[in-house]
Amino acid sequence: MYMEFEFLKVYIYYVIFSILMNTTKSITIPIFIVLAGLLLTMTSFSSRNIFAAETNISNSNSLKGALTSLQNDKDGKPAWIVSGVFKIGNYSNNGNNNNNTSTSPILNATFYMIKLDGTSKHTHTVSDFKITGKPQTSGNSTTFNGTSTVTMKEGPVTNVPTSIKLLDNSAITMWFDPTKVENHFGNTPIYGTHHLICVEKPQLCA
Repeated sequence: MYMEFEFLKVYIYYVIFSILMNTTKSITIPIFIVLAGLLLTMTSFSSRNIFAAETNISNSNSLKGALTSLQNDKDGKPAWIVSGVFKIGNYSNNGNNNNNTSTSPILNATFYMIKLDGTSKHTHTVSDFKITGKPQTSGNSTTFNGTSTVTMKEGPVTNVPTSIKLLDNSAITMWFDPTKVENHFGNTPIYGTHHLICVEKPQLCA
């Protein structure tokens, strides 16, 4: 699609040049205005749409997105901004959440944690997810329970009880047993979406 637009733009440039070289001034000006307007419209359209993409493609074997959450401290008060990415591999992404199940999903996530005043920036990673039992589907949500490895200040913590919940085709939550991670993520799950804005709107991240 991008190459077709570029070819058409070059062709319009050629037509404009030919008109300027071979027609009278009275005819050239209105035709030139029309073609120039068309060219500007195409350029605007291509910049907004040609480079846009979906974060997740139906019938792929993975699901990825952004983690965007606000976590409480040990006292249950909002204290941390969470921002990161996740990817679930070995996952049947067919566009129907009720059938998007896997008996061996592979979870990888990395996210920043920053205090509300902008201090104490640090990162965590989640890996080595091992599912326990089978996925549980209820309504528009599917839950994967198991264990994972979570990096902490002192080093990786293994076998952390973990629950991943996919909500419809747009949201996700991740819960880690507070007793295994020193209540570091508070008393609520980490929330996220099935979207990456830098994939869908790359012009904003260039």
